[in-house]
Amino acid sequence: MNAPPDDITTFLGTLPPDEYEARRRIRTCRNAASLKVVQTENPDARQFCWIVTETATAWIYRPAETDVLGKVAIYLADLLKAADRAEKLEALA
Repeated sequence: MNAPPDDITTFLGTLPPDEYEARRRIRTCRNAASLKVVQTENPDARQFCWIVTETATAWIYRPAETDVLGKVAIYLADLLKAADRAEKLEALA
C-alpha cells in the first residue's frame, strides 16, 4: 500500500528516496520554525526562526541537487539550534 501523496510529491512527483528525505527535512525545519516563531518571546530566537521559515520556503520545491538540499537542511537545523541557544542565553540573564 502506498502512502498518500503529500505536498512534496504533489508538486514534484515521485522523487528518489534521498532527495525526498532532504526535502522532507527542509519541510520539517520550516514547520518547527513556524511554530517556534509564535511561541518564543526572545527577539533573537524569533529572528532565527523567520530566517529558517523564509529559507526553507524558498528551497523546499526548488530544483537542486540532493547534496545541496542536504546542506540546506543542515543549515536550517543549525539555525533552529541557534534559536534555542538564544532563548537559553536570555534565561540566564
